[in-house]
Formats: sequence, C-alpha cells, structure tokens
Amino acid sequence: MHKIFRFSFILIVLQYVFIYADPPMKHTITLQQKNAFKNEVFRYLRYFRIPTSDIELSFSEIENNNILFSAVVQSRRNNFEEVLVKTYACIGRVMIAVPDGKMNKGQLLILPSIINVQCHVPVGRDDTYFSTTANTKEVIQFTNGVITAEGFLTTLKETMDGSFVPYSNKSVSSIMNTDVDFENLIAVRMALEGKNNPRLSSVLTLASKAKYIPGLEKKIEVMMLDKIKSKHWDLMTETFGYSPSDKQIKRIGKQVFYHIQMESTDIINTHMNDSLRYVWKGRRYPEPLNVYYRDYNAKYGIKRPSINN
Repeated sequence: MHKIFRFSFILIVLQYVFIYADPPMKHTITLQQKNAFKNEVFRYLRYFRIPTSDIELSFSEIENNNILFSAVVQSRRNNFEEVLVKTYACIGRVMIAVPDGKMNKGQLLILPSIINVQCHVPVGRDDTYFSTTANTKEVIQFTNGVITAEGFLTTLKETMDGSFVPYSNKSVSSIMNTDVDFENLIAVRMALEGKNNPRLSSVLTLASKAKYIPGLEKKIEVMMLDKIKSKHWDLMTETFGYSPSDKQIKRIGKQVFYHIQMESTDIINTHMNDSLRYVWKGRRYPEPLNVYYRDYNAKYGIKRPSINN
C-alpha cells in the first residue's frame, strides 16, 4: 500500500511539472554514459559470438533533437541478415536494461531515439554496404518477442539504403526526419487513455488474439489507423501543430496497438519514462493531450488506469 501511495504521489508531481513548469534546460549525454552504453552493447555482441574488433559504435544528435545510436558491422556474403538481426537484438537488450536501473540510474533518460545499423558485405571488389534504421520502440519490441524476427526484418527492409541493397522493394524511410520521441509519447498516452475505454473493447478483444490468428495483427493496425484519422484527427493536428502525414499516423497507430496490449502498470511506467525523456531534452509536455483526455474522460465517465488496478 505504501508503494502504491508513493508511486501515485510521484505521478501527480510529475504531471504538475509537465503542465505548469517551464521547459527544463536541455541535457546532453556525458562521455561516461556513452561509453557505459557502448560497453554493454559490446558485451552482448561477444555473447552472441559476433567479432567486435571491426565494429564501430557512436552516438549523435540529429534533427528534431533525436538521439541516434549507430553501429557499423561486418558480415559475410551469406549471413548479413543474421548479423543485422543479432546486432539489433544486442542493442535492444541494453536498452531494456536501462529503465530498470540495471546499469546506472543516471542513464534512465539517455536511451537513443533511433537505431541505425550499417552492415558491410563483401560483394564485388568495391566496398559494399547497406544501412537500416529503426525506432527504439520497435527494437525493444523485437527484442522482447512482441515482434517476430520476420516482422522486424520486413520493417527494416523499408528503410534500407546504401551501395548494396539486397531487396528491390525498398522505400526511403522518413524516420530520420521525424521527432521520434514525440510520436512515441503520443502513442503511449493514447494507449493509456484507451485501456479502460469501453468504446475500444472490440479492438482490445482482437488485440488479445492477434498473436494466435494469422493476418489479424495487420487488420487491427488498419483499424487503429482509420480510427485515429476519423476520431482523433483534430487532436493530432493540434498536438503536432500541423496536419500529420499518413506515415506518421500509421507509425503512431502501430505503437498504440502494441502498447494497449500491455498491463496498465507497464503502460503507466512506459508513459512516465517517455515523458521524462521528452522534457529532458528541453521541451514541454504537449498540453492538447491533457485537455482532450480530461474533457473526453469527464464526458463519458471513463476512469483512467492507475497503478493499483
């Protein structure tokens, strides 16, 4: 009971800070934090027997305050998919450990926004490589088994670029120009508010069966996309400050689908971590989300999930 009261008090304080406080000073990742993260990735790579002598790991800050973590790896001609998937899995294991405090509490908010893996493949005489990019959330979901290896590879194929691209049906990804942390924050908040919403009962019922029925997951993602566009378009426009593209809505809908399947406590913890990470970069929590769901829940008598239910 004491733990529940303490956690509820923390949530109230954080919500007050997000809404009323001035945006905090923008923080940067320290060299010590970068090295600690890299060392953990190297440790997992060695565990999977991936040679690390030629692997390069780096952090950088790119457009929209996104923190990019890049890995440059080498593969043989016939095992590039294996190396690619294992590299993402190793990075995912490290990111899963950070919020749990298994590495260092000071690293709670330094999770990368985007992961990029560049794989060099010995094809021909020239240096050949391909590059793939993924949202941090997708990497963690793959590592946790929420997304299958096949599904994750399908996502990566859409982002492939470079001098050697093993798949012809690729398209240029816009994730590098996207405010990934902002999209993730919106998606988790929508999942949190929708968890106890009886109007979403049919979607929640289908979501619980998605893992066992082939093709159902894709159908639900389409349903989420249609619902956001038809029911939440004004909210999205006000929150973003412009009309979001279909690709943005699709990414958000996909993350809502994954998060709404989680337990309420896990969604709350994820939302708190994502909110802290967002304001840690010197930005303010989006007030339109608070206004919309406060009025919506009051109108329909919906109780927001709490840590003890």
